[in-house]
Amino acid sequence: MDSGRKSDLISNLPDCLLVLIISYLPLKESVRTSAISKRWKNLCRETTNLVFKESEFVNLSVLDQETIKLKRVLFVRIMRQWISRFTGESLDSFEIYLSDPVGFEADIVSLIEFAASKQVKNLVIDFSNHASKNIGVVEHLLTLIYYQKNGLDISHLFFNLLYVKNLTICSFLLQMIQDCDNPMELHDPMKTQHLVMKTNLHANEFMGITIFLNSCPELESLTFDMGTTERILRTSSPLDAKTFWLANKSYACLEKTLKIVKVKNFRGSSNELHVLHYLIRTGRVMEQLDLYEANGLDHKQKRLVLAGAEEVRRYFKKTSRDLQMTLHNA
Repeated sequence: MDSGRKSDLISNLPDCLLVLIISYLPLKESVRTSAISKRWKNLCRETTNLVFKESEFVNLSVLDQETIKLKRVLFVRIMRQWISRFTGESLDSFEIYLSDPVGFEADIVSLIEFAASKQVKNLVIDFSNHASKNIGVVEHLLTLIYYQKNGLDISHLFFNLLYVKNLTICSFLLQMIQDCDNPMELHDPMKTQHLVMKTNLHANEFMGITIFLNSCPELESLTFDMGTTERILRTSSPLDAKTFWLANKSYACLEKTLKIVKVKNFRGSSNELHVLHYLIRTGRVMEQLDLYEANGLDHKQKRLVLAGAEEVRRYFKKTSRDLQMTLHNA
């Protein structure tokens, strides 16, 4: 079949199907479709999936810091312009990947308010800095000072997350939410049923994890994605992991709704085991625990994974009789 025939077939599709096709394209590609013809000019403005990735506009590993700042400003401006011209009625997915939210607090709140107003089903908020290993000590200290003095007012974000069913959050939010006043009473209960936490399971994230467990009484599945390279922003002394998770405090989701827990990039570390021990001990309706072995482990590290999985299987007391654990090899 020649290209002209293929073009005719696509042209004969109704607009709703064309919008569906565009929704699966990266942002830059979806914009290019507007140049195809008059009919296509504004279809990209109705996409049901909006994914804003800083990495498509800013090369953090190559550019100098001043250029990075300028390009990051441009990226945020593009996001704001895009939502101002959006003509769709609803969103299936809205994702923001921005490595440094400093100075863009109002923009972030505005973007999430927009997503909430479109009854977004799946929301991803990722402020992970995947180039953090390349950042100098001085800049890192300046960032810490900024967050301590100003911070991103996380509480403003969560009033717009109450009805999001599928939510993905990053280590940054887990660390910063605990600095809000009365973080356990920030808002009404969230309707989130499926929650993904991009985390290191560092002690500085523990309080944030419990805040979300408390905030999501209808949570059905919880995923810990251990692939993050996010730096630890808080300078406070970390909590003792074993003592923290030995607490008997439980939450509504653990009592009534949380059935599936997943750990991606599982390594069998002590912090991972402390968290899992707590969830297994307090999760009354848990049915499934999936551990996904991290990629690229050497023989010694693989043995640690097997030992950790075996400890979970044999020695952790299960409250739920229906709980089954599976270790998935890399």
